[in-house]
Amino acid sequence: MTITLYELAGADRSLRFAPHCWKTKLALVHKQLSHKTEPVWFTEKEKFAVSEQPLLPVITDGDKVVSDSWTIAEYLEAKYPDAPSLFANDKAKTKAESFHLWVSTVLSKHIPGILILDLYNILSDQDQQYFRRTREEKIGKTLEEFAATPEQHIQGLQAELDYVRELLATNNYLGGDKPDYSDICLLGTFLWIATSGITEFLENDDVVYAWYQRMLSDYSEVIPKSVVASALS
Repeated sequence: MTITLYELAGADRSLRFAPHCWKTKLALVHKQLSHKTEPVWFTEKEKFAVSEQPLLPVITDGDKVVSDSWTIAEYLEAKYPDAPSLFANDKAKTKAESFHLWVSTVLSKHIPGILILDLYNILSDQDQQYFRRTREEKIGKTLEEFAATPEQHIQGLQAELDYVRELLATNNYLGGDKPDYSDICLLGTFLWIATSGITEFLENDDVVYAWYQRMLSDYSEVIPKSVVASALS
C-alpha cells in the first residue's frame, strides 16, 4: 500500500514549504519508497485528525499513522530495512539525531525573522488570519515589526553555519561520502527558505553552497524545478 504524506501547503496547494515536511519527503525519496502527498493548510487540521495531534508531517502507511519527522524517519528505517538506509550504522544514527535537534532549534531559530512576511504572503486567506494571530501571540509583536531587521537574522544564520562548514571541510556530505539523514535535515531547512521567499544567504564560494548544489542534484526529482534551476545556474 502506498504511503501518504500530509504536508503543509500554501494558497497554491502545489507549493510545499514546511521544513519538517520536507525532511520526511526527502527521507521517502532517499529510501525509494512509493508515496503520495496530501496538501494541508494550517486551518485544515481535520485532514490528519487520525494522528490525534496537531502538527505536520504525518504519514499513513496502511493502518499505521506516524507523526513527527524524526519519529517518521525511525519508523521508515525499521519498517523498510532493505531500502536504502537513512543511517549507515548506530553511530551515524546518534549523530543524525543530534544534528536534527541542532538544526530544528539552534539553526532554525534565525529563519522566521528572515522569512515571516514571505511565509504570510504565500498562505491562503484563512491561513493568513491563523498565522498572524498565532505568530504574533508567540513573538509579542506584529509580523511587520519582527521582520524589520532581516540582516540581523541572516548574520545569525551565517554564524551558525560555521559549524556546518567545519563538518564539510573534509567531506562532500555530512554523512561522509554520500548523504544520510543529517544531510536531509539541513536540506529540508534550506528548502524552507528557497520555497518561501527569494532571500539569498549563501555565497557561491561557500563550501555549504557547493554541498547545497550537490544535494539539489541528488534529490532533484522531488524539488521544485525553479529552486533547482536557481541554485544550479
